[in-house]
Amino acid sequence: MTQKIANAALIIKMLRDAGYKSTSYAVAELVDNSIEALAKTIDIILFEKDITRVRTVTQVNEIAILDDGKGMEPAVLEKCLSFGWGTRLEGATGLGKFGFGLKGASISQARRIEVYSWVDPNSVFMTYLDYDEIRDNQLDELPEVKSTTAPAKVIKALGQNGRELPESGTLVLWKNIDGLSHKRSDTLINHLEKDMCRIFRHFLDDNDDYGKHRDIFVHVVETSGQAREPQLLTANDPIYLLKPNNLPGYEGEATNELNDEAILIVKDPDGVDRTVKVISTVARPEIQGLGGNSPVGRHYANNNGISFVRAGRELELSIKGFFNNSEPRFRWSGIEIRFDPQLDEYFGVPNNKQAVRGFRSFDDTEIEAFASDVENLEGPEQSAAYMKLELHKIVKRMIAANEGVVKTRGASKPDPKAEGGTTSDKATAVLSVTDKDTATKSSIVAGSKTEDEKINELVELIQETDTGISLEDAQLMAKQRLQNVVNLAEGEWPGSVFLDVEFKGGGAVGKVNRRHPFFTHFYDSLRNAGDQHGFQALQVLLLALVRTEDVLGDQLPDGTFDKLRTKWGEYVKNFDDILQK
Repeated sequence: MTQKIANAALIIKMLRDAGYKSTSYAVAELVDNSIEALAKTIDIILFEKDITRVRTVTQVNEIAILDDGKGMEPAVLEKCLSFGWGTRLEGATGLGKFGFGLKGASISQARRIEVYSWVDPNSVFMTYLDYDEIRDNQLDELPEVKSTTAPAKVIKALGQNGRELPESGTLVLWKNIDGLSHKRSDTLINHLEKDMCRIFRHFLDDNDDYGKHRDIFVHVVETSGQAREPQLLTANDPIYLLKPNNLPGYEGEATNELNDEAILIVKDPDGVDRTVKVISTVARPEIQGLGGNSPVGRHYANNNGISFVRAGRELELSIKGFFNNSEPRFRWSGIEIRFDPQLDEYFGVPNNKQAVRGFRSFDDTEIEAFASDVENLEGPEQSAAYMKLELHKIVKRMIAANEGVVKTRGASKPDPKAEGGTTSDKATAVLSVTDKDTATKSSIVAGSKTEDEKINELVELIQETDTGISLEDAQLMAKQRLQNVVNLAEGEWPGSVFLDVEFKGGGAVGKVNRRHPFFTHFYDSLRNAGDQHGFQALQVLLLALVRTEDVLGDQLPDGTFDKLRTKWGEYVKNFDDILQK
């Protein structure tokens, strides 16, 4: 006696239990199908119902996803709910993958799925999948497709907003819903907007280069049958280049600037060259200046991470271990990785398209293994290792560059809470009384420069310290600091030196190295702490070192302070390493 490969009811139950991240991601699977069917308009309709238990509450009872795509002929419709069958198996060129989306997503949310489709509005056909019916009757075949009409409640909802059933299209109706992540319509809409506006952003903006525009509406039909005015979804872009978008107050403009872009050519499993594109952006200085507690700052915080986009559709937004999500300033930069569906195997894309499992921040051992595979293997295994190795380098480089830009902004500006100017201003005021007749190296160097030359030197230092500052503001600050005999600035250079000393403007300048680990772990953290007392204490110590070198610079053999700063920086790094373990 032959045996069936699987028990249909058991398989469906397993798929229901596996589930999706949220209802948003389940709905997104159906939107994928609509996009593939060349739909221009997609409607997500939430039907409410009053549920009475201890008290009466209003919940979403059914969900319809309607599109105006090309529709399905009955021969295709009769197979659309069959697991393992699809019109775009393996996702060779588009959004689909393994013929899983429609049934996998639907059965995770509802016990009954009805699918209506038509290529002529006067000839609608329907099929369905009912979990309870299959389980109770031990069925292993789908019902025959039947001729019918579109559900009256859907037609009525459209009509209340001046719409009609499209000339062709598909309608998926979820009934006997029991898998929603949120049951109240307002809460569910908030999450649909948060997730789907990001997932489908390249189809919601005004640029068709990477995703042809679609209108996606969310409707609510109340228990009374009254349809509210539908909400049109707008793009939510983690790299903040798309428009229109849903960033509060900036809906019509890009608020980030391109910081870097890279193209990686990778051979897919069939040996065909495919493109991986990486885009890196940082917020405009004035946007970052709004601060993390502003509505804009909170919006940016919700989009923190690396966005993986496949054929115009986002799969995942995640930090992937590349940086610490608790560092608030990472929100002001973004990275998007675009790749073709033919590279799914390398990126580790699962059948529900909810994640990228094959790429993250790899450790040194894994990097060595990839390098070995590139050298010793051939074919897809070599290509996958090459892609991961090179993409890892690109992402690490971009994150470091973005971090450098974001961290420098505002670094030269005085703390608005500090009375009497910067720590350098206060130190200069003290020295003008206690140390006014002391000979210094900086005074000798300054004596040979004009006032304009001194100002230009300080402007250069200020702009190196704060890359986001305008020339006009830098010139104003330079004039204000011209009389300071000690100043602090920032720069970047390789090596162990944390504090360097230069004689610029009218005094000595201590330059702090942003590449030194002490800068990240302590200096920068103290600067951004709520209580500035600790940071000011650290500045006092550094200014004292700078002043000491300025005073003793010509009294000690040449190179003495160079050796001192190098060795001191090495010990600072070593002690910092101990504290980080």
